[in-house]
Parts: sequence; structure tokens; C-alpha cells
Amino acid sequence: MSSELDHLLDIGDLDGLLRLIDECCVDKSWPLLESVAIRSRQASERGHQLWPAGDHAEHRLALESPGEFAARAVERDAQVFGLAPLTEVAASSHTWEEISSCLSSNLFRALIAHERVFRGEDLSDLRLEEDPLDLPLVLTEWERSITSTQIEKYAVVDTAPSFGEFSPLALPSPSEIKHDSGTEALRNLVQTWTGQSNGSSTAVRVDGNAATAIASLGIREVRAKQVTLPEIWKHLTWAASSGGAFGRRPGSARGRFEVWWCATALAGLDQENIWPPATEDLNQALNEMNWWIWDDDLLSKGWKLKVAIEDPLEGLSWALAAQDLKD
Repeated sequence: MSSELDHLLDIGDLDGLLRLIDECCVDKSWPLLESVAIRSRQASERGHQLWPAGDHAEHRLALESPGEFAARAVERDAQVFGLAPLTEVAASSHTWEEISSCLSSNLFRALIAHERVFRGEDLSDLRLEEDPLDLPLVLTEWERSITSTQIEKYAVVDTAPSFGEFSPLALPSPSEIKHDSGTEALRNLVQTWTGQSNGSSTAVRVDGNAATAIASLGIREVRAKQVTLPEIWKHLTWAASSGGAFGRRPGSARGRFEVWWCATALAGLDQENIWPPATEDLNQALNEMNWWIWDDDLLSKGWKLKVAIEDPLEGLSWALAAQDLKD
């Protein structure tokens, strides 16, 4: 099969390389699959654009191969485009014990650790030398009901959470729109949609309740549903982890970070300049708020994040309208 690889690279046969990748995975020929990953990218020196084979080979290594090969795929970090970050791919199919000893990069150790935590592994005793996210290495109570994204050979199953039936919500007159760190953090949840795809987002803060915040977005008729903290957290994390229609998926660890950052800003704990905030303080603040999912066009397709947050103790609310479409 090594000579077959030489031939396919010489003639620039992308379809043949993709078939070879499948054969390598069936036969568990991981060294050869690693050669496909590396040498397909080098083929550009001979005028062949075979990087899609390199990308797919790296994905399959991260997903299916033993920890040693998966770790090397992650640390090459060579994908041009990919279904998901290789840290997320590897963490979806390898426990921390299976892959951690094979990782030499402190950065990738941290990212995979956070991806494993997202999938329910308790790494609270772990000490990371370099941690760009610096989140708790165990899920909080309100995060534990989140279902991890299913990463497959050729696709990522990234289905938006379902919340059942919505009811009509009477909207008052709009109020004066304000912006703060909370509105900025809400829009950051969908920055991949708006920065890399067709998405748009608008966020406002107002004095008043959630219905006032929604009306201040220019909405006139809406159906809505009040949800629990675990339910809204699941929805926000799904959006922040997603690439939308055409963006490159940032992954669950990054999505979790963006939701923590957003929640910290909404709770007013970002003013304390402490990261991450104490879980107990954040839990108390978030449970004092009311959380809403709403929609003004239930028939529209695509990626949607339409939420409203009400802080009755402070007498203020936020609303976000974000959507991304394929067309």
C-alpha cells in the first residue's frame, strides 16, 4: 500500500487517496494513514492540490487511531478546513488517560482536557501548565445535562436543542436601548456565524423586563417560552460551539468558554476582574435571573439564537437576535 500511496500522489488522484484512507482505517494501518496525512499536503510542491485528503486523514487519525497517532495529528495542527477542531475530534473518542501521555504541547493538553471535561470527565485534580481557557475542570450542576456533539467520519451531528411549543408573548412599547459588556458577550456567542458565514446578530439592554428587551429589537409579534438555567445554557453552548452555515466550528471547549464569559458579564461579575468567577457566586446570580427563548419566525430555517435574559433584582433585561442561513 505504500507503493500505492506513491503512485496516487504522483498522479494527483484525490479520489484514490480518499479510498486509501478508508482502507487504512479498516486495516488499522495507522503509520500509512499518517503518511497520507503528511505527504498529501506536501504534494502542492508538485502542483497537486491534495490538501482535502490530508485534512480527512488527520480527522480520521484523531477520531479512530490509538492515542499516540491521534495526539500527533492534533499537534501537527495542519488542517486547512475540517469538520471540527482536532482537539475536539480526538477528545470525542479518547479518554484523558488514553491520550494525555502522548501530548507534548501544553496548549493542546489544555484544549483536549477541556474537551474531555465537556464530555463529563472530572479532571478537577489536574494542573495544567498552560491554559488559555482557565475554566473549571469539572462540569457545574447546570452544565451536566448537555449532550455532547457527535463527531463521525464524514460529518458532525450538531442539532440545535428543542424546546417544544412556544406561546404568544405580548410585547410592550420599546424602551431606550443601551449597550454594555453583556450585549457584547451575547454577540460574541455567535461571532463565528457573523465573522465567517452569512450570520447577523443584534443585542440590546434595556430597563424593564424581557418582553421590553425583545420589543426594543424592533420585534412586533413573537412567540416565547421561559426556560431553566440548564436549558438556556445548553442552547447558548450549542450556538457558541457551532460554525453556523459556513464558518469553521470552534468546538465545545471554546463554546463553553464563551458561555461562561457571557454569563459572567450578565451577572455583573466581570467587574471584579477575577477569572473564572467562583462557581457559587455565578450560580447564585444566574438563578436569580429569568431566561427566555423566543422566535418571530418559526418557519425560518438555519441556525438561530434568539434569547432574552431578565434580571428582576436590577430591573433590567437583555435580548439577542442572531441567525445564520445557507442562502
